[in-house]
Amino acid sequence: MRAKIAFVSIFSLALAAAAAVNAWPYWRTREAYRYDGQEVAGFPYAFRRIGGDCGAAGCENYDFHLGYFAADLALGLAFALLAGAIAAALARRPRRA
Repeated sequence: MRAKIAFVSIFSLALAAAAAVNAWPYWRTREAYRYDGQEVAGFPYAFRRIGGDCGAAGCENYDFHLGYFAADLALGLAFALLAGAIAAALARRPRRA
């Protein structure tokens, strides 16, 4: 039972950490497209970009890469599964008296 609780709790924390790391570039560059910058989302692969050198008509260059998004999801899930498995293995070890 301890191993299951350890796996679920650490898996959830690691998944939330992976989501936060993916969202961090977006939080840092939010609405940068208004000022000749790029709004970016995703780490380590930037799967969403908007902005750049915009004319008077506004920014029409929006890029979303499904492959990069899938790779970011897979890396986050693999990180969470690995962290959960390590936590479960440590919880199964007998306690020292």
